Amino acid sequence: MWIAVDVDNTVANTNLELVRRFGVSLKKYPAPEVPPGFFCTEEGLRLLQRAEPFPRAAETLKTLAELGYRIAYVSSRPGDALFLTVRWLQKHGFPADQVLCGLDRQGKAEVATKELQAVAVFEDDPVLAAVLLAHVPALWLKDWPYNRKLPAGKGAKWNADRVIRFRAWSEVLKAVVTSNPDLAALIGKKGE
Repeated sequence: MWIAVDVDNTVANTNLELVRRFGVSLKKYPAPEVPPGFFCTEEGLRLLQRAEPFPRAAETLKTLAELGYRIAYVSSRPGDALFLTVRWLQKHGFPADQVLCGLDRQGKAEVATKELQAVAVFEDDPVLAAVLLAHVPALWLKDWPYNRKLPAGKGAKWNADRVIRFRAWSEVLKAVVTSNPDLAALIGKKGE
């Protein structure tokens, strides 16, 4: 069973780097201050490399991998960023069965729903989230000001309560552990 995970602003805090570089507002997505094609430039690629992982993201995804899930990173980063993305994930200890870059929203949706048939998706893009709501069993949305109101879309209104919002990856880890009694018992024994 596959889990599809977005990279930027889901596991990597790219927004912090964008705020530092462009002073972006986190209320609009995508940030209009970022020039088109910026992430294809050397400066844009360096910015992606500098982004720090969110605390506990790698640990949480490792736990899911240990439970038997396969982890695929499905990103709209340019195709030229594939190598640096793989290296970034390795450097920060993320499990990865597959890494895809250069996908637009439709490509990300098709990979998650048709190719991978993902049982869960972790994302931050509000438009993609609205599309995925009716097509994936679990949609985890990394909470940002720009995605607090999902856009209206087919099924979005009645499915909005199915979105699992999280501010920190520790919330996801806690949910995974508490919903798996065997894992909770194992972790409890380690703590004794």
